[in-house]
Amino acid sequence: MSPTKVESDYGAVLHVLLFYIWRGCSLSRKAGITGKADPKASLLTLSAYEATLSILQLIRIGYQADAVILLRGLMERIAIIGYLGNNRDYIPRYFERNLSPYSKALSWAKKNSLQNWMTLYSALSNVAHSRIEGPAGHIHNRTPIGIAFRESPNRKPATGTDMTEELLGLAVYSLIALDPLALTLIEDRKSQPFPIDTGLIQNVGINDAKEFHNFLQGLVDRYIKHSHPHSSAT
Repeated sequence: MSPTKVESDYGAVLHVLLFYIWRGCSLSRKAGITGKADPKASLLTLSAYEATLSILQLIRIGYQADAVILLRGLMERIAIIGYLGNNRDYIPRYFERNLSPYSKALSWAKKNSLQNWMTLYSALSNVAHSRIEGPAGHIHNRTPIGIAFRESPNRKPATGTDMTEELLGLAVYSLIALDPLALTLIEDRKSQPFPIDTGLIQNVGINDAKEFHNFLQGLVDRYIKHSHPHSSAT
C-alpha cells in the first residue's frame, strides 16, 4: 500500500505520536492487568489513547472534518481523566452511570490543564455544534472554516500552515495534555510524559525526533508571526 500524502509530508510527526499512543495503551493495559492501578482507571486512560489513535488515522487518510469533531470529544475525555484523577472516589460512580462529571471536568480543565484549553474547546465546539451551520455547512459553504478545508489539499507545507498541520498540532496538544494525567491516574511514576520524555530520541530515532521538533517549532513561529503582524516593521 502506497503512503498517503499526509504520511509522505508528515511521516516523522505521525511516527512520534504513534509511539507515545502505543506506549500509553500498553502502560494502561499493564496497569489494569497487573493490579498496579484500578482496572476502571486503566480503562479510562486506554480509551482516551485509543480515541487519539482514531483521530490520527482520520488525519492520515484525509478525513479532516471527522477529525475535528472527534478532537472535541477527546478534549472532554482528557478533562474527565484529570478530574477523576483528583477525585478517585468518583470513578466507581462514573462507571455505574451515577455520575455525569462533564461540566465539573471542563471547569477543572479550564483551571488546571494546558494554556488555551477552553479557547480550543470552544472553537471545536463551534464546528461540531454550530447553531447556524453544521459541519457539512462549514465545509461546503463559504465560511473561513470551509475555505480552510477545501484549500488544504492544494497547499504545500512550505507555503504556510495548512489544515493538516493545524490538526496534527491539535493532536500533539491533546497528547501533551493527556499523557501526564493518564500516567497519574494509572499511578505510573516511572514513565516520563510526552513530549518531555528524556528517552524520546532513543524511542523514535534521532531523525524523527529532529523532524518532530522542527514541525513544532514551525507552528510556534508562524503563530507568533500571525499574532504580531507588525513585529517585522519594528
